[in-house]
Amino acid sequence: MQNLNGKTAFITGGTKGIGFGIADAMLREGMKVLITGRTQESVDKAVEELTQVGGDRIIGLVADVRDMDAQQNAVQK
Repeated sequence: MQNLNGKTAFITGGTKGIGFGIADAMLREGMKVLITGRTQESVDKAVEELTQVGGDRIIGLVADVRDMDAQQNAVQK
């Protein structure tokens, strides 16, 4: 298995479902993770839960996956 410790992941739609599960698994492998979601409420809730797994290695931003400019801005942040 590849060592993912210290690597960074950008996960769109990471506030629920499969995206949330992927974020959780990547945090458990020692990765830094940025998730996006459509609403501040959903992002805040997911980050709160994922902080229990990854501490300060999780960041959440509001960015609709259908909006390329929003995604590019999230990557820049």
